[in-house]
Amino acid sequence: MPSELEILGWGPDFEDAYQTFCAALSPGEQERVTPVRVVGVQRQTFQVRGVGGEQEARLAGASRHNGALTPAIGDWCVLDTASDSSGRLLEVLPRRTTFARALGGGEEGRRAGAVRQQVIAANVDLVLIVTSPDLDFDLERLERYVLAVQHSGARPVLVLNKADLHAQADWWVEQLRSLGPGLEIHVTSAPASSEQDAQGKQGEGLDGVRALLTQGVTLALIGSSGVGKSTLTNALLGRPAAPTGEVRASDQQGRHTTTSRTLYAVPGGGLLIDNPGLRDIAVWDADAAGFEDLEALATQCRFRKCTHTTEPGCAVRAALRAGEVSAARLVAFQKQSVRRGRR
Repeated sequence: MPSELEILGWGPDFEDAYQTFCAALSPGEQERVTPVRVVGVQRQTFQVRGVGGEQEARLAGASRHNGALTPAIGDWCVLDTASDSSGRLLEVLPRRTTFARALGGGEEGRRAGAVRQQVIAANVDLVLIVTSPDLDFDLERLERYVLAVQHSGARPVLVLNKADLHAQADWWVEQLRSLGPGLEIHVTSAPASSEQDAQGKQGEGLDGVRALLTQGVTLALIGSSGVGKSTLTNALLGRPAAPTGEVRASDQQGRHTTTSRTLYAVPGGGLLIDNPGLRDIAVWDADAAGFEDLEALATQCRFRKCTHTTEPGCAVRAALRAGEVSAARLVAFQKQSVRRGRR
């Protein structure tokens, strides 16, 4: 019989990281902490779930100011349960996978100057890239989705939803196959929840998708608004958990019915994350991220060959102390500078 944490995706790697964190605590502090998974993200608070059920939590003040990771949907965290109102998240445990996109470089961050990472979901095993056989279908954009998922460490799975819009979906499937010989493809026609209730229909092609959801496996759905991600979510959950909307007739684009990321436990096993619609995505690659702003700062350093470590008069480290540059970006910039010096 799996434990509540195992149902939520807990594994030996998270257990080891949690025990390492707890080893630095006093016995009294150890009694107050527990591992939880982030199942919902709001502006200032997080919904977390663990052995004690679901509750609201906030990021601990020390974590906000010491450069710690900000929790994302799917993260495993250490929760301090001592607070009367809501718990405090003390630490984000190391991520197994990080599904993110690059922002800040124009055109949705596709240019090389993109310098900011937006984490979409953490600790995801499979990502369903959902599209439909209509004007939304864009092979180049789907290729960027696939690349972003592969960079995250998760496995991409392609889903051609709303296949009932066309009598023959073969042409669309052949286009998807051109994205990679080893990519798994599913063709589905997920019905609206009302249709499920009224006619008992479960939707065509959903059995193959359901088979991907086994105990402890986390699956995320991404794609443009209007391709049916929320409808697929509801069909897989067997209940109307995510709001659905109509597609505009003028451009066949959907409204953002899903406005926040939520992690659901799927009956029969597995976990499911429904994401807001993404019109496009740029691959986040920390090694390739632009450092134009830091390069400009480096020209103001006292020494021409400043390594931005211990030298006096370092403009980059001054920006770090002023809170204008994160410690993580500085480390990445230093590593890039070392690599360039070896060339």
